[in-house]
Amino acid sequence: MKRFIIHTILFLVVLIASFLFVFSMADGTTDAFYGKLSSPKQTSLIVGSSRASQGVHPNIIDSVYGSKGIYNYGFTISASPYGKAYYKSISSKLKRDYKKNVFIICVTPWSLAENKLTNKNEIEYPEDADFIGKTNFVNINPNIEYLLESFIPKNEAIIRNKNRKGMYQTFYVQDNGWLEVTIESDMISREFRTKNKIESYRKRLVKYNGISEYRFDYLIKTINLFKEQGDVYLVRIPVIEAMLEIENELIPDFDKKMNTVATDYQIPYINMMPFKDAYEYTDGNHLTVDSGKKFSLDLAIQMKKLKSNNN
Repeated sequence: MKRFIIHTILFLVVLIASFLFVFSMADGTTDAFYGKLSSPKQTSLIVGSSRASQGVHPNIIDSVYGSKGIYNYGFTISASPYGKAYYKSISSKLKRDYKKNVFIICVTPWSLAENKLTNKNEIEYPEDADFIGKTNFVNINPNIEYLLESFIPKNEAIIRNKNRKGMYQTFYVQDNGWLEVTIESDMISREFRTKNKIESYRKRLVKYNGISEYRFDYLIKTINLFKEQGDVYLVRIPVIEAMLEIENELIPDFDKKMNTVATDYQIPYINMMPFKDAYEYTDGNHLTVDSGKKFSLDLAIQMKKLKSNNN
C-alpha cells in the first residue's frame, strides 16, 4: 500500500511538472489573446475589438504622438464589446499612476449594439461566459487560469503554435499587445474572405437591435476611468463601403452619438471612416499590416495636432 501511494505521488508530481512545463512555454504565439492576458499592468491602453487589435500599432502611436509604452488591449467584437466584463478586465490591466498617459478607445456600432440573445431576466451578456468574463487574473505569466478555463485547443497546441509562427493563418501577439495576423494576401483570397465576411455580418445584423443603453453606459465608465489617468481619444477605424452600409443599418446615427459623447466628456472623436478608401483590408473589416501602419501614422498625426491645439 505504501509503495502504491509513493508511486501515485510520483506520478502526480511528474504529471503536474509536465503541465507546468508546457504552460511555461505559452506566449504570444499561443493564440490571439494569451499574450495580452499574461503581460504586466499597463499605464496607457488601446481598447476595442479585433479592428483595434490588428489595426492600431502602439509603436507608431508612441513614436509620433510622444507617448511611452501604449499597450494594445483590444480583442474581438464578441469577447470585448463595452460592458461589465470588458470594463473589469481593463481595470485589472490598468496600472494607475495618475500621470499624463494616453488612451485610445476604438468604437464600432457592434461594440455598442444591443444583442437580442441577451438574457434580460438574469442580466447576462454573451461575453460574461467568454474568456473576458472568466479570466480574473490578466497580469500573470504563465496565466494558468486562462489556459485551463479558456484555451480550447489541447495543451500540445501551445508547442505546435510556437513552431508555426509566421505560417499561413497564424496569430502572434507582440510585446506591445499588437496582434500580428499572417494570412494570404493575394487578390483571390482577399476577395473570397471579403465576400464571406460581408455575408456573415449581414447575417449577424438580425441578432442586434440598435444601440444598447447598457453598453453605452460602460463606454462612458471607460472614458471616465481613463480621463483620471491622461488624454483620451475616441476613434472609429475605417472599413470598406459594403461593411459601412451594414453598420449604418445597425445604428444609423452612430457618428452623431459619438460626437455628442465627445462633446459632453470633452474628448476628441476621430472618425477615420471618411478616409476608408486610402487603406487596404484583409477581409473588408480588418486593415492589412501595411495599411494598419499607415492608419496608425495618420491617427497619431491627428492626435498630436489635437493635443497641440488644446495646449
